[in-house]
Amino acid sequence: MEQRPIPQDEPPGAAGHTSLRPYWLAWGATVVFFAGFYSLLTPLPRYLQAVGLADWQIGLVLGAFGVAALLGRPLAGVAADRWGARRVMLAGAAALFVGALGVGYTANVFLLFGLRLLQATGYAAFTTSGTALVVALTHPAERSRRLSIFGAAANVAMTLAPAAISALLAIMPLEMSFWIVAGLALTAGVMASRVRYAHTVASRQIVWHDLWRFPRVLWLPMFVTGLFALGFGAFLQFSPILADRRGGLPSGTLYTTYGIGIIMTRLVSAHWLDRAGAGRALAMAATLLGGGLALAAFAQSLAWLAAAALLIAAGSGLFHPTLLAHHAYVLPGAPGRSSAAFYVGFDLGLGLGSWILGVVLQMTGVTGLFLCAAFLVATAPAFLRALLRE
Repeated sequence: MEQRPIPQDEPPGAAGHTSLRPYWLAWGATVVFFAGFYSLLTPLPRYLQAVGLADWQIGLVLGAFGVAALLGRPLAGVAADRWGARRVMLAGAAALFVGALGVGYTANVFLLFGLRLLQATGYAAFTTSGTALVVALTHPAERSRRLSIFGAAANVAMTLAPAAISALLAIMPLEMSFWIVAGLALTAGVMASRVRYAHTVASRQIVWHDLWRFPRVLWLPMFVTGLFALGFGAFLQFSPILADRRGGLPSGTLYTTYGIGIIMTRLVSAHWLDRAGAGRALAMAATLLGGGLALAAFAQSLAWLAAAALLIAAGSGLFHPTLLAHHAYVLPGAPGRSSAAFYVGFDLGLGLGSWILGVVLQMTGVTGLFLCAAFLVATAPAFLRALLRE
């Protein structure tokens, strides 16, 4: 089940062993952008509550993120192929800048909803086009490794930014945090503007009504991505409930453990991924992620739950770059569209999976939820042979 050799007619822009300066500039810009985005996690809900919004209105504003991110990714992918990933990254940074800066100046629920849409649109644009840029900058023979290291940018930001902004909120007003986010967005945009690479305009004309009609060759990769995302979502969304029902254990420790674990996995496995091939990497990812979820289902102590979080992090650190690279492989010449397809599959698995697992939680409890997630992830290897024939 190894990935086939890379064809010789590589798409324009997939440069061979070029200078790494553009790659590391994009990596640094992504760290800064995610630092800004994740810095909203703590102050935004507090601000919405402080200005007097009802609980359902707070949910409405925060929920705008999922809708805008999902709908915006295909548009960002096509735009990156047509006009260049760097331009779309700049547009994403600008959207986050405006969306964050405007929050502190209004208490109107409709304006806040619109500002949250801007934040989410910026997130979708920057992350999708940033991934497309890395695909364009790297040779297929080292693409999984580069994508793995690139993905660690978000993990570094998640590990550091929320804790830092929470500490600052003890000595500064809430409104100041939105200025900090805007400043980080501006810095990310400046860094992205300095990335230089040869962009080749997509040869086919954009058909706007086909933005969400992905080619058939991407359907199975998107489905497999959704299976893995469902497993990750079980940990991301339901760990606080799990920790609470196991005696009030600190769920924050689990997220910190996960963050450290996935960063270490990306760094350690980066050189191995391209040599191992997609089949071996995804089979191992399913084993680690499914095993971690099964362990979490029965773990009763913080130590065992932390061990489960490390296994989940290791599996996530393997499947994410491998499937990103595979999407690019089966749709050569369109790094933006292939990246968007991956993220749409991921977002759908995360969102729909959370709904499914919520029903399982109601019917069977938290142990049944994590066992169900482990079982569904364990089915992923059954699709690998067909996946690698795509």
